[in-house]
Amino acid sequence: MIVSICGIKGSYAEIAALEMLGEGISLLYCNSFQSALDSVKNKRSDYAIIPVKTSNSGYVSEVNELLSSGNWGVKQKFHLHTHHCLMAVKGQELNRIKSVYSHPKALQECELFLSKLNVSLRDFFNTAASAKHVAENNLLNTAVIASKQAAQLYRLEILAENIENNSDVTTFYTIVPR
Repeated sequence: MIVSICGIKGSYAEIAALEMLGEGISLLYCNSFQSALDSVKNKRSDYAIIPVKTSNSGYVSEVNELLSSGNWGVKQKFHLHTHHCLMAVKGQELNRIKSVYSHPKALQECELFLSKLNVSLRDFFNTAASAKHVAENNLLNTAVIASKQAAQLYRLEILAENIENNSDVTTFYTIVPR
């Protein structure tokens, strides 16, 4: 079974897909929600796993627009506890961080923690992709909000854990064409 997700290795979508459908699936990594859905429509994947809502920041408006404009059905619903970590290249100190990269929803979900830091916020299409970007470019004085798995995968050092405003749950749907 091939499952498309918006994101890369270490993303919350990957974690949700593996927890929902098991380790035996093949993942097709996409760089947008639209391309994940298109892969199902064009029969390059059997399903798409898409985040539709978070308990801290509400509906993912782009996803809801895509789902309402297409002929899609929901096969399965899954709730993933998303615990955000702040991470950086090894050796960085929290008080020296000047900018933080992540998906806009993750930045929003951690706004209480971030408001205590004097940092600029930088949107990225995916939490894990932002971790990979910072690691590959060895960006100093820069942090990322992503999963603990992303920190391990991209060899980033965790500066703070569970930085979400409140316990956060992201609702994912397994999407199929009708």
